[in-house]
Amino acid sequence: MEIDDEEISSESTNVLNERITSIVDNEFYGVFKKLPPKTAVTIRLFEHNEYYTCHGDDALFIAKELLHSTNSLKYWKTLDPKKSLETIYISNKQFEDILRKLLLIKQYRVEIWKKAQKASNEWTLTYHGSPGNLTQFEDILFSSSSTSQNSSGVLSCKLAQENGVTIIGLALIDVHTLTIKMCEVTVSNHYSNLETILVQLGPKECLLPTFTATEDNYLQLKKVIEKSGVLVTERPKADFSSKDIKQDLCRLLVKGKDEDNDKFEMKVGVMSEVQMEHAKCALSAAIKFLELLSDKNQCNRFHLKTHQPDLYMRLDTAAMIALNIFPDQRQRPDFSANAKSSSLFGLLNHCRTAQGQRLLMQWLKQPLTDMAKINERLDIVDAFVNDSGIRTYISQDFLGRVPDFERLVRKFIRKKANLEDCYKIYVAVNKMPKLLEYISEFNGPHKGVLDHLIVEPIRDMINVFSKYIEMIETTIDLDRIRNHEFVIKPDYDKDLQECREKQLALESKMHDDLSSVCEKLSPHVSSTPGRGRKGGNESVKEPVRLVYDPKQGGWLYRIVRKESATLQKQLPNITIKVTKKEGIFFQTIRLAELNTKYSSLNATYNETSKEVIDDVLNIASGYCDSLSQLAEILAQLDCLVSFAIASVNGNYIRPVLSNEKQQIHLVDSRHPCVEKQDNMNFISNTVELDRTKHRFQIITGPNMGGKSTYIRQVGVIQLMTQIGCFVPCTSCHTTIVDCILARLGANDDLALGVSTFMSEMLEMSTILDIATSNSLLIIDELGRGTSTYDGFGLAWAVAHYICTTIKCFCLFATHFHELTSIEHDHSSIIQNFHVDALPVNDELVLLYKLKPGVCDQSFGIHVAKLAQFPDHVIEFAKKRAQELEEFNNDDTGKENHGHGFASSESVELIWNELEQLKSIKDPDQAHEMILKLLNKAESVGLM
Repeated sequence: MEIDDEEISSESTNVLNERITSIVDNEFYGVFKKLPPKTAVTIRLFEHNEYYTCHGDDALFIAKELLHSTNSLKYWKTLDPKKSLETIYISNKQFEDILRKLLLIKQYRVEIWKKAQKASNEWTLTYHGSPGNLTQFEDILFSSSSTSQNSSGVLSCKLAQENGVTIIGLALIDVHTLTIKMCEVTVSNHYSNLETILVQLGPKECLLPTFTATEDNYLQLKKVIEKSGVLVTERPKADFSSKDIKQDLCRLLVKGKDEDNDKFEMKVGVMSEVQMEHAKCALSAAIKFLELLSDKNQCNRFHLKTHQPDLYMRLDTAAMIALNIFPDQRQRPDFSANAKSSSLFGLLNHCRTAQGQRLLMQWLKQPLTDMAKINERLDIVDAFVNDSGIRTYISQDFLGRVPDFERLVRKFIRKKANLEDCYKIYVAVNKMPKLLEYISEFNGPHKGVLDHLIVEPIRDMINVFSKYIEMIETTIDLDRIRNHEFVIKPDYDKDLQECREKQLALESKMHDDLSSVCEKLSPHVSSTPGRGRKGGNESVKEPVRLVYDPKQGGWLYRIVRKESATLQKQLPNITIKVTKKEGIFFQTIRLAELNTKYSSLNATYNETSKEVIDDVLNIASGYCDSLSQLAEILAQLDCLVSFAIASVNGNYIRPVLSNEKQQIHLVDSRHPCVEKQDNMNFISNTVELDRTKHRFQIITGPNMGGKSTYIRQVGVIQLMTQIGCFVPCTSCHTTIVDCILARLGANDDLALGVSTFMSEMLEMSTILDIATSNSLLIIDELGRGTSTYDGFGLAWAVAHYICTTIKCFCLFATHFHELTSIEHDHSSIIQNFHVDALPVNDELVLLYKLKPGVCDQSFGIHVAKLAQFPDHVIEFAKKRAQELEEFNNDDTGKENHGHGFASSESVELIWNELEQLKSIKDPDQAHEMILKLLNKAESVGLM
């Protein structure tokens, strides 16, 4: 298959596909069919110098899911006329976009295959990557500053049985933050502990030992992981061995400056002897998967931590989705403008740095349970809310110039950094004394906390980087940076000085040529602000500006785009290099000659200064640990300022926390995301929950009346409180909850083969398993996925169990009006509320206000009318509803306690007898007891 590579590189993919006809390549087809098997979530691309191809099902996937068109598909013919190979051609430019979508959005694995030799037809796997292992694609994925680099940690899991208890060892490695986290937890049949940890750590990929279909424990574990939106990768069981873990950690962990090898090995030995054998096995597998030991640059870079899940509020995947913490259901934050108020993350995200955004994501997944730490955050947010000057300076003037330090650390470790990266660090740390000056002027009531958490750490960092600033100012030519030239100062070496003098002479000639160009164009074009002829006076007006752009080859002239016709007419011999939004960039013959000489001198200059550049980069790389610490400090500052900005914009107030008063009292509470919607006049509601009394609310009312919004906003406000942010109320007094558990909405999971009702039951089963008396439960429409009687029975039993056994805060929205009668059995615990609605002239007016009492009327047909159902459908629905109501009213043959259902005492009595039935082994005796139970159930209205 022969294709002109130069033509491909100059054509778009669509044009390329039009020019390529059906190609017979049976030799490649034979190789393609013999490649090793792969999973459905692995995409194989084949590199052909200037373009890539993709074949078979992978080509169909890219065409349909990423390009959203099958027009780009081609079909390679084979010797078998009945078979053809689906093929898609991908240009280099398109390859980068497709790679980002596959790895960062779709969460797929990618393999890049290339010919071993140009003349042969042997293809080898050259590069591979997965959502948790992006190392080989970092330069492509994050080459653009607009691309946010989220955490891409790999979590490794190993199950074990000890004394009949299931234990899971966990290890997470994040190569971007250079952290290793380990923990071991006992898990129930629901694996709810694991789901919580998956939310807290946010891995992109999870490693499991290869297992068979008969290993039910790993099969269930895999389902839980995939439900959380994490890619599962199976690895050989031999990888999960802790045999060499001590030696591995000695090579990977950071060694202190004052530690000799013996002391360091002893310290690592103590770390590796901790009683987490299964976690160490999992860590060993993760190290092998990421191939950390094969790269000497990774050595002595990582920090080992023990993850403690109990330090944070528990949130499972259902709660994250129900409370709309992140924009989509797989918890991948969307940084686009249209998602700003659609999620809590988007609403609170006023962060100016990449590390700040990542920390905000982490805080939302890890709300605190320590009141002192929460109040520390609230104190600083309070300070920034009340001092607009400091808040504005930090956000707009300082943080906007802070680069992604964690990404820069990765570049230094991989020996990919350059002088521009060194300068970015210099700019940020050089502005810190001014930042310190601003913050130190604060004299509010929280000055002590601000000094402890922000001022003192920044002051320490200023001292650490003082020598760094001195080095940059001594070695780098800061005057030439305005032309985007990052070079060593010419006075550093005699040869450099001589080379620089020649460059200055060329620049002078360029300005002379610029004067000639301006003289020709000035009578025909409007004046444009530009540099003076000798490089400095901005007040001089010239139609053309001389600029330096290394990406476009050096020195160019720039003129506004509207003067294109005049430019071509007055200067016919010019060469237009590129046209951008800011203007047309071109060269005259004279400028092109001078630029060629300048570029040659530039190459000589860089080669002469290479040794000095290497020294600067080596010294800068020695600051990697300090850069990581600085990233943590500034990320925390960024998040807290972001909270302050969101609080000011949303008119939020500081919540008051108390462990003595076990209550959630929210006056005029609002949903922070819903109130930001266009044309929204949000109706606030007051919430009063007390653990000693009235801790359970049942909310009834019509669809679209605001029940779900009301119960969700309580959960969102509680979460905002425990991450240390102000909340949308006029008054907020609350306590610490250990978890927020939610059962909201109805969604089936087709990928896992789970129906709507089964999904609902699994979520509810998990809630009942892990909820404690310190939890907040949010339950919406439980039981509507089955028959009315079954659904009501389940809803009643769940409500009764929460009231009598768990004894926690609970908001329970339902359309089962009969459920409200449970208040009579637990009057000191349960309160009935309803969202108000008013039918006027056969129209439904939704008032969105919460009122005490029961909503005894269903407004389903009214809501259908609001949805603009056809009139004849509405009338028929009314008729059938009336017939059914009359039928139920006529059915008076049984005593039913006023609601047609058994009392809770009767249900509990029969339930206890059913438990006794389990212990009866005599079939005749069991049969007799079953008949008695059936008769009793019928007599109390259960049948």
